[in-house]
Amino acid sequence: CAQTNAFQTVRTAKSFAIGGVGVTGVTSPEEHAYRELRDGRDAQDQFRKLLRDASPAGRMYALFGLRQLEAADYAALSEPFRKSATPVEVISGCIIHPDSISNVVKWIDQWARKIRGWEKP
Repeated sequence: CAQTNAFQTVRTAKSFAIGGVGVTGVTSPEEHAYRELRDGRDAQDQFRKLLRDASPAGRMYALFGLRQLEAADYAALSEPFRKSATPVEVISGCIIHPDSISNVVKWIDQWARKIRGWEKP
């Protein structure tokens, strides 16, 4: 099932990247998988499962999705991550850098819903 593959791709993501990456600005396979989950059945439930057992990057995709979907419990679900110094690899364009989960959550808070409005299919 394609959605099962998407779940596994996000669950094991090594880096968190939203928007084009690299010189050519391609969308990462993980972001494609994330979008497939977000736009599929039971998206919020899938993201909640990922919050429990995904890689640090996978958990950031899950929070990003819950924020984009305006989950009523986003604030409560994101709370444990707000003080986390756990490193996560972030890719912004051509730059790959480690960041703390707490910083990534702040970025998600600020940008997730705005980015949804800019998204290209």
